[in-house]
Amino acid sequence: MKKYIYGIDVGGTSIKVGLFDFATVSMIEHFEVETPKAKDGMMIFESIYKIIIDCNQKIGLNLDDILGVGIDVPCPVKNGYVESCANLHISNIDLKVEMQKYLPKHIEVAIANDATIAAFGENASLEKPYNNAVLITLGTGVGGGVILDGNIIEGSTGFAGEIGHIKVYHESNKTCGCGSKGCLEQICGTAGIIDFTKELLLNEKSILDVNQLTVKSIFEAAKNEDVVALKTVHRVAKNIGIAASIISMVIEPDVYIIGGGVSKSGDFLLSLIQKYYKENARFSTGKIPFKLAKTGNNAGMIGSALLVKNLVTGKLNNE
Repeated sequence: MKKYIYGIDVGGTSIKVGLFDFATVSMIEHFEVETPKAKDGMMIFESIYKIIIDCNQKIGLNLDDILGVGIDVPCPVKNGYVESCANLHISNIDLKVEMQKYLPKHIEVAIANDATIAAFGENASLEKPYNNAVLITLGTGVGGGVILDGNIIEGSTGFAGEIGHIKVYHESNKTCGCGSKGCLEQICGTAGIIDFTKELLLNEKSILDVNQLTVKSIFEAAKNEDVVALKTVHRVAKNIGIAASIISMVIEPDVYIIGGGVSKSGDFLLSLIQKYYKENARFSTGKIPFKLAKTGNNAGMIGSALLVKNLVTGKLNNE
């Protein structure tokens, strides 16, 4: 009889739910609901349980048909434990233990950080998945995830993969959200891209309208060879290249995957990143390729499903 798993991507504003065939990890159904706004973060577990029950009823399944539930959350996670997650109003809690309370014992639960899981899902979705991969996500902030020897890397307390907070330049005035200065996120996050462009527009001519600036408009202008936009985009690409060259000296991945909203600029940005990366990389690490993420908003669901499938498979093999 067919068995199934869930891959659930929990964000600060919405929860994306995917039901997957266990054998093939192909998505059968997916939908999105609003993340509970209750200040009591413990409500999240009941909400996820109700989502699973509702989806089961819609498809005609029961809990006996489900082998696992994989979940990613927007905070550092270590073996399912979270010290603090402001977005979900929870702290000092074992998420795996709490979620398991709502489910039958036969259903395995796997929980990890959202960017780490996105890396897992994106790498697995490539035509040829790699054993060692680094995902760099470019959006409102700069995130990342690390896969080594086919496994997600969480680090000592769950902070592994926080690529956006690698220090890449000297900043004396502006402080990053993490409390430090000179972080990659301050250059390559949405605010950093727009603020730098505004500064340039004070003294330089451009086709850009300072009152209607968006990351998309800046990258489109750069493709049309606008001088101001090109300066901004090259600054972004250069610092991503520098950060990646630093990472390569520590873990030397097989591939870098560039995702997030900014990555929608496609090969235009990718080629610039590769150029600056090669200028800063040492030894043979300069040969590491850069690829664009493919799964978009589905990466978290796919990665979560894959993570829990691995857990279930390992258990079945040991029985």
